[in-house]
Amino acid sequence: MKRPLEASAEGRGRVVGITDGVFAIALTLIVLEIRVPAHEAVHSERELLAAIAALAPRFLTYALSFLTLTIFWFGQQAQHGLIARSDRRLATLNLCFLAFIALLPFSTDLLADFLEFRTAVAVYWLNLLMLGVTLFASWRYAEKNGFVAENVDAETKRTVYLRIVKAQILWAIGAALCLIAPLLSVGFILVVQLVYAAALRSSLLRKVIG
Repeated sequence: MKRPLEASAEGRGRVVGITDGVFAIALTLIVLEIRVPAHEAVHSERELLAAIAALAPRFLTYALSFLTLTIFWFGQQAQHGLIARSDRRLATLNLCFLAFIALLPFSTDLLADFLEFRTAVAVYWLNLLMLGVTLFASWRYAEKNGFVAENVDAETKRTVYLRIVKAQILWAIGAALCLIAPLLSVGFILVVQLVYAAALRSSLLRKVIG
């Protein structure tokens, strides 16, 4: 009889399943905060254009969080592809990661409403930080307890650690820029996300071509 904490491939499959569901919900929720201007408040083309322009902060934070979710989804999917088994503790770490994914629509909405405030930027960055911490902890636990697939070499394991740490360093720099101007901070983080997204695209193209 299998013990509750015993690692298994089935346990890994359950984690992968719930992960996709939470990401799908989060991706939907962030766009729901971009609301169409009220019809009764618009009486001309100029007013409609002004109302759409007023939504610019929400479109900016939507793009930021869409890229964030995309990057972390690819990151966790890559980890799942390297992990052969999971136990209850690893599943709990993954659920902690997903808890902060589920929180991202809130921090995105807060940032859109208070884009000029440093506190809003700090809350968003803390959300990113905790995503990185829980993803790092999940990988470390899996690697230390022998749950990583046997064909994964030491260089690949090291690369997973480095990618998480490098991203967190760049986002910390971005957060620090809010001391100069919150919008500068958001712009820097967005550029970092775009660079990471482009790198992911290149990586996927190499796999397809290869």
